[in-house]
Amino acid sequence: MSQAVVKKPALAISSDDEHALLPSITPTVDVVLGGNVWKVMSFPTGINRTLLNRLNNCLDAFLSWHSKAYMIRFDISLYDSLPHNHKISKFRSIVVKALQSHYQSTVAFGWVREQNSVADKCHYHCFVQLNGHKANSTNTTFNIVQHALALVVDINAYFPDNCAYMIKRNSLKSRQAALFRLSYLAKNASKNGKPNAAKGYYFSRITHKR
Repeated sequence: MSQAVVKKPALAISSDDEHALLPSITPTVDVVLGGNVWKVMSFPTGINRTLLNRLNNCLDAFLSWHSKAYMIRFDISLYDSLPHNHKISKFRSIVVKALQSHYQSTVAFGWVREQNSVADKCHYHCFVQLNGHKANSTNTTFNIVQHALALVVDINAYFPDNCAYMIKRNSLKSRQAALFRLSYLAKNASKNGKPNAAKGYYFSRITHKR
């Protein structure tokens, strides 16, 4: 089966997940992370605080190296649900290497696997963080993702509307917007069908700059 990016960022619209959620109309809850109070999405089944902490730590670590981070959200779906994460791992490797080569700078990649039941097809909510002093557009990432799809069999990609965020180290407002969007990845729902042998998430290991 061939691969294709469903739509470009400017055109992509979805009504059944966080792509359609806006802070002004989405139920929120206040959480304390890193000594600050943040608004994150609220869900009937709750949120995984461990996962939320990991997401926040990813932002912290990256911003300790770069005063600006450009974060892009997109999704990866599989035509078959596999009991492992080999396809997303291969895809991630291709994308990260290409982005690092293009920008000659640090790249962070994260994904969270979701699957309602063993019978359901799994999908991954992903994000990349780029050096905000070198990246300010989704075009390069979009093109690299298209190239990666041609190299990994039977996967599809989707860039939602308003998928990019420029985060400034000393701007709580920009950090809040990105963390709110990422908090969707930490919801408890849609994760019950993951095979026991498969990891539920992956984040690039970036240590905090001392």
